[in-house]
Order: sequence, then C-alpha cells, then structure tokens
Amino acid sequence: MQLFNESVSEKVKRGAGIFGIVAIVALIIFLVLAQIASRGAARLFNREMLKQDMLRGSITVESISANLKGDVVFENLLWVQPDGDVILRVPEGSFHVRVWDVITRNFKSTTIQRLELNNALVSVGFNENMEVDFLEQKHLSPGRREKAAEQKKGLFGDADKEEETNFNPDGRKIKAEILLNDCRLEARYRNRHYIMNNVNVDMKLDTSNLTHVKLSTGKFGGTMVGGGISVAGSVNFKPETPEMDLDVSIRDVEPDSLGIGMKLKDHMTLVTKLTGPVTSPVGRGTVRMKELNIPALHFTDVIGDVNYSNSLFRLTDVNAKVYGGRLKARGDYNLDTRRYNIYGKGTDLDSRIALRDMNFSCRVDTELTVRCDGNPRHILIYGNFKSGKGRYSIIPFDSLQGRFSNRYRELKIYDAKIVMPFGTITTDAFSIINGKLTLGPILYTDPDTGKVITIRKADRKDGSVEKSGKQDDAVKNKK
Repeated sequence: MQLFNESVSEKVKRGAGIFGIVAIVALIIFLVLAQIASRGAARLFNREMLKQDMLRGSITVESISANLKGDVVFENLLWVQPDGDVILRVPEGSFHVRVWDVITRNFKSTTIQRLELNNALVSVGFNENMEVDFLEQKHLSPGRREKAAEQKKGLFGDADKEEETNFNPDGRKIKAEILLNDCRLEARYRNRHYIMNNVNVDMKLDTSNLTHVKLSTGKFGGTMVGGGISVAGSVNFKPETPEMDLDVSIRDVEPDSLGIGMKLKDHMTLVTKLTGPVTSPVGRGTVRMKELNIPALHFTDVIGDVNYSNSLFRLTDVNAKVYGGRLKARGDYNLDTRRYNIYGKGTDLDSRIALRDMNFSCRVDTELTVRCDGNPRHILIYGNFKSGKGRYSIIPFDSLQGRFSNRYRELKIYDAKIVMPFGTITTDAFSIINGKLTLGPILYTDPDTGKVITIRKADRKDGSVEKSGKQDDAVKNKK
C-alpha cells in the first residue's frame, strides 16, 4: 500500500510539473500571439481608417490591443492633414467600442463610446458657425478658397454649399464620453488663435441631445496670454443652432496681450456666464484686477461688471482706487479689433501721490476718457481736473483747474488756472514731450484792478525764455 501511495504521489508531482511547464509555454505562446494580434489589429485599424469618410486626412496607429469587452488601448496615434500639418498626436490612449459593431464590421459614428487621450497634442478649428473645422482656408486650393469666399457672401444656392473640411459628420449622431488628460490644445476661431497647456477635459458628448463639458487648462498664449481657463456647463444640440450654457473663468490675463497698453503685466481675471446660440452667445460677469498701470495712471483693486455680445465687451459700474482717491468708470472693448474706450470720473485724488512730489499738496477731482484704436502706441487720455485748496511748498492756493491730454510720451495741459489769495495765474497751454517741459505764456490777473500781466512769455523755438513784468495790452482786459 505504501509503495502504491508513493507511486501515485510521484505521478501527481510529475503531472503538476508537466502542467506547470505547459502553462508557462502556453503563456509565452499567448503573449507572442497577443503581440502578433496587436500588430494585426494596428494594420486592421489603419486599413479601416482609409475607408472612413468622416475624418479627412491620414490616421494611423503604431500599436493597438483590445479585449473581448470592447476596451482598446493604443500607442502613437497620428492624424495629419493632406499637406502634412498635424491635427492630433497621441502618445497613448484608449477607447471603448460596441463589440457587435466590431464583430459585424459595421463601423458607425457611434461605434466609439468612450475616448481617452493622454499627453496628446490636439489642433482644432471652428468655422463661422462654430462647427468643428480642422482644415483652415489657407489649405484650400485657390479655386476652392475663392468658391468658399463666394459661399460666405451668399452667392451660391443651398444645393452648392458643400465646403472642404477635415471633419464631416454629414448629420451622423455622435454620442461618446471624451477625456483629455494633461494635453496641449491649439484652437482657432476667426482671427483668434490660442495655445493651451495642461488641458484636462471631461465631456459627455451627444450631438442629438445635451452635451456636458468640464475643461481646465494651465497657462495659455496666442491671441491672449494668461494663467488658466476653466469651463463648466452644457451645450444643447436639439435646436437647429446649438445653444450653450457655460460658466467660464479666464484667470491672470495679461492686458498687453489684448492691446491694453504696452508691456503691461498686471493680471486680469474674467468670470462670466455664456448663454445663447453658439454662433452668437451673450455673457454676463465680472472683471477684476489687483493693479492696472496705463500712462500717467495707476489703478488698484479694480472690479466691475461686464457684458459680452458679438465680440464686444461692455464694462459697467467699474470701481477702482487711484492715487488715494476713487474712480468710477464704464467702457467697451472689441476682442477682434482691440479698440477700446474708457470713461471715468475720479474723486479726491491726492496730488502728492500722482506727481510724486510732497511739495505739491491738494485733492483733485477729474473726468477722463481713454481711447485706443487697436494700436497700443495710440492710447489717448484726455479730460479735465479741478482741485480744492492746497499748497505748493509754502505757497497756498485756493484751487487749480484745467484740461489735459496724454498721448505716448506727450502730456499737454490746457486752460490751466491757479486761484491764489493774491491773484489768479493762468496759461493757455504747456506740455511735457519726451520728458522736456515746454511752457506757454503765463499770465497774472490782479484781483483788485483786474489787470492782466504777462509774467512769462511762451518758450521760443530755440528753447530760451523771455520774461516781462510789463502789462500786455493784448490781454489787458482778460480775466
């Protein structure tokens, strides 16, 4: 019995050893076959991409593997335009497909139910109708480009409206979850071009119903430079023109990238809600800046309401601190032309802070206008000012007032008047151009007699000055 038991035991051990060897060999064979299948799957994928007509250009993948549940993992996917420009480059990613579509080889726009891209480079454009259009007009042949331009002018009928694009769903429904993880996104719309880093997207896309989207980015550049963008909300595809309902936050925007001044790095944050048709949304929100420096003006704690429509931002109820006083303003800014206008009223401004001179002390009220035609060098600031009582060093005065304009290193003061206890001093104009002071005639009005005396004539062209204490007959009766 013992011998029998030992024999059986040895057989079991031998059988287990053989099974282990077979299992290892089977595993090796399985891995080899899986690799071969992976390469075959990549060839199959590349071949099917040649047949599809929804995405224009060349789409290839280096390796791909799948399981029976329809989960697919791929590496080094590349989508390029016919001219070689890269639309999509994905080092690694995955998607989930309908297994039955794969078995029957009946690939449809809804075959892919989930797509995830990691560290991808994505380039996307939008046409005038905010439809995805990867192909820019520059890539069209001259004949096609001319035809497209005529179509935009409405010279062709409905039967001839087809344009050459890289993405042509042709009315086919797309329903899928799309995830982007730490990607780089390039987006184009009209004359706007943005490059966004560290992009993360979680989108439940449904082109026949409601699409939900969450997006966050790191630093971005291009037409506008800033620290980050956040978007959350939905797009309703049921209407003929889809409608959006999105909360948008654009952080740490550099004003000089928008043409608001030159070399301005004072960060601005815009928080708004965009609603309405995707082709013409309207927005309402707030704009904030810790600081804003434009020629001759230094604002802090800027906050205001903003409304957006058709590329135009309208700012209302803007409040800020300036030179120890307060500013209340309104204005507008065009995102496409970069033209802007600001209308403000400042109260209780401290001249010592504005002029950086402790000897000149008074409180000033001012009305000002800031205009720019889109060129930061063409900023024009003009308005008027009036003060209460003050002093210059030990000399007191009752008030000073006048008008001013400031345009790129050229500050001019007009109709200046200083009312003093012993009389009134006036000057028609003086200017500071590139740091050089040029004075007009300075007149003194005697409060008792009303006589006007020229105490300083205007600067000559050679820069010399002629002084006079005689009464000027030409202004004898001027007050």
